[in-house]
Amino acid sequence: MRVAIGLLRDPAGRVLISQRAADVHLAGMWEFPGGKCEPGEVGRDALQRELREELGIEVLSASEILVIPHAYPECSVELRVFRVDAWQGEVMPGEGQPTRWAAPRELMRLNFPEASRAIVNAARLPGFYLISPEPRSPGAIDAEVRRIDRRLARGGIGLLQIRAPRLEQAPFLEYARALLASADRHGAEVLVNAPRAWLDQLPPTIGWHLTEQRLRSLSTRPDCAGWLAASVHDREGLERACSLPVDFVVAGPVLCTQTHPDAEPIGFRGFANLRARAACPVFALGGLTPADLPMVREAGGQGIAAIRGLLD
Repeated sequence: MRVAIGLLRDPAGRVLISQRAADVHLAGMWEFPGGKCEPGEVGRDALQRELREELGIEVLSASEILVIPHAYPECSVELRVFRVDAWQGEVMPGEGQPTRWAAPRELMRLNFPEASRAIVNAARLPGFYLISPEPRSPGAIDAEVRRIDRRLARGGIGLLQIRAPRLEQAPFLEYARALLASADRHGAEVLVNAPRAWLDQLPPTIGWHLTEQRLRSLSTRPDCAGWLAASVHDREGLERACSLPVDFVVAGPVLCTQTHPDAEPIGFRGFANLRARAACPVFALGGLTPADLPMVREAGGQGIAAIRGLLD
């Protein structure tokens, strides 16, 4: 069974959700608006029809962001999830279901079907994922922390990856603790890109960002109270990450980048083709700045991950 789902946000950033009736499958759970595709109907057309019938609106702009296969004991579904960027008309639920706008952080406290996990993640994740630059030496840590703190203070960055692969454990943990304090002041969530054992020296709520090498070493999802993410560069890496599953991935490089100057860029078309197979949100990485966000969103990306492009 194929289902078209819409992720709608109001001007305050809240997400539209509704509650399933007591006499249907997954009764009482919360869900995102949408419905079944008719035989031969493509997902975008099904979304337009379902939101017109269900909410009384006409979709003007929408991008597919997720393709989620999921098997329940009683049926298998494929969710085609669209971020609805613009619509015409006032949202007026027409089928009598309880419907409301919910803040992204509130979604974690509500009961959603297991198949909706990735949609909840997409609703919660911001559009920019800042990656920390590598300090030239332990003595340069303070300068980099101040630089990142100034950027976080300007706002617009909701997610920070702490990455410094050439630092030894002690200076890395010094760097991480200073950046955690800065992120806490400015309301950003944090993932650490480091060996798993190093995370035991940091707050238990922190997330873990996997390199491709660490991703390949795992056969099941590790315990992680915060976000679990991975870097991928091709279809094989994406499929491995989604099967684990991780909460989101970073894919690229999309354009040439100073961090990996020898890597072959995949371009926006390559990014769109890779994203089309994703069952989790995908950030674009490599030579991008906030000015590229519309193209990334058009390709179905969650947003942009960058060092210099977001920091400078």
